[in-house]
Amino acid sequence: GVSIVGGCCGTTPEYIHALYQNTKDKEPCEITEKNITMVSSYTHAVAFGNQPILIGERINPTGKKRFKQALEENDLDYILNEGLSQVDAGADILDVNVGHSEIDEEEMMQKVVTSLQGSIGLPLQLDSTSPEVLEKALRIYTGKAIINSVNGEEKSLSSVLPLAKKYGAAIVGLTLDEDGIPETVEKRVEIAEKIINRAIEIGVPKEDIIIDCLTMTVSAKQSAAQITLEAMKQVKEKFGVKTTLGVSNVSFGLPQREVVNTAFVTLALENGLDLPIMNPNSASMIGAVRAYKVLKAIDKDSVQYISAFAGEKAPVQEKKELTIGECIEKGLKNQGAELTEKALKDTDAQDLINNILIPALDKVGAGFESGELFLPQLMRAADAAGACFEVIKETMKKNNTKTESKGRIILATVKGDVHDIGKNIVKTVLENYGYDVIDLGRDVDPNEVVKAQKENNVKL
Repeated sequence: GVSIVGGCCGTTPEYIHALYQNTKDKEPCEITEKNITMVSSYTHAVAFGNQPILIGERINPTGKKRFKQALEENDLDYILNEGLSQVDAGADILDVNVGHSEIDEEEMMQKVVTSLQGSIGLPLQLDSTSPEVLEKALRIYTGKAIINSVNGEEKSLSSVLPLAKKYGAAIVGLTLDEDGIPETVEKRVEIAEKIINRAIEIGVPKEDIIIDCLTMTVSAKQSAAQITLEAMKQVKEKFGVKTTLGVSNVSFGLPQREVVNTAFVTLALENGLDLPIMNPNSASMIGAVRAYKVLKAIDKDSVQYISAFAGEKAPVQEKKELTIGECIEKGLKNQGAELTEKALKDTDAQDLINNILIPALDKVGAGFESGELFLPQLMRAADAAGACFEVIKETMKKNNTKTESKGRIILATVKGDVHDIGKNIVKTVLENYGYDVIDLGRDVDPNEVVKAQKENNVKL
């Protein structure tokens, strides 16, 4: 399947020539259209087949005071934790919305997307009403994202659909227009058709179009759920596109909302819902989706259901406290540093380093070596470990305790090599293991290395 082969800086002409000699008689494989709806991150691809794909809704400030506070305080660890908890609960894709009037949404969206991609392998749904914010996020996103969203207004169609085409993203189309959210099934289906036609005209393939027929609250209008379900069913049957709904909107204003949400998600799945946007941490809702897959024979031999629930007396939702080691593994700098500070009150600093920090780094290194973890996760883990070590150093300094150095090492990338990501990771890890690192930077002349060695009497 390869079409182009080559090398990066440092690859010699002789090597490139050898590559050419070994591949010149090979024909690239023909690329064939597979007509599959699929999104991806840099490590994971999610194909939309005949089973529900769960989109986690928790990275969103709407109605969440603590999340708004995290945005205002630039607390990326809190946001990352929201993502990690949804991954553990079974989400396939994460919706990312940081729209808040008190912050710079463009800047924060880029920070959050970068942070999530560094620790979480799931594809993202980029959620904003601003085309500018969406483009900033799409520009740095590694993989094929979902844009949430476009609608039937001309302004939206002309500004958002070109982004889906330019960046190869899938697109969610909301069935509303200049007149607002239609009261009738027919009008929502009409707007869906308009969005689908315009998207195809601009070059977005049909399989990349996802229609949202909009979940309205039944506390304001009891027939709202039926209108949504019927519109979605008709869109699915008439146009053959994928569908999505923000499930929990249905219960707003009612007590015991989860009861209503759980019943609604089951009804929606039966009426053609492909991508429920919901809280995967809700035991009853995730249970309803898993049960639906068993009853519809999607989950063959109930393997996923049994795997999720075997041995459980009852699904209980509880928030697990992370350890320092887990914070390092997940790349949570601030949380790791806070836990380290607490631990130092009754744990010896050297014991903390030898029994917790270094084993956590070893585990991350082994995961990277085996291909279970990837470069962004390795970098975040190294940064998190560095934050923990910094707390230990500061504490020891206050207590007039000296840390014993294991020795000094000179580090550099060679002349002609301007890449320093690997070097910086090595530096952080070596410092965390107790070495003093003399970092000469990148693109370093050999004479500079020799000079530094002589001046510092360094053996490595």
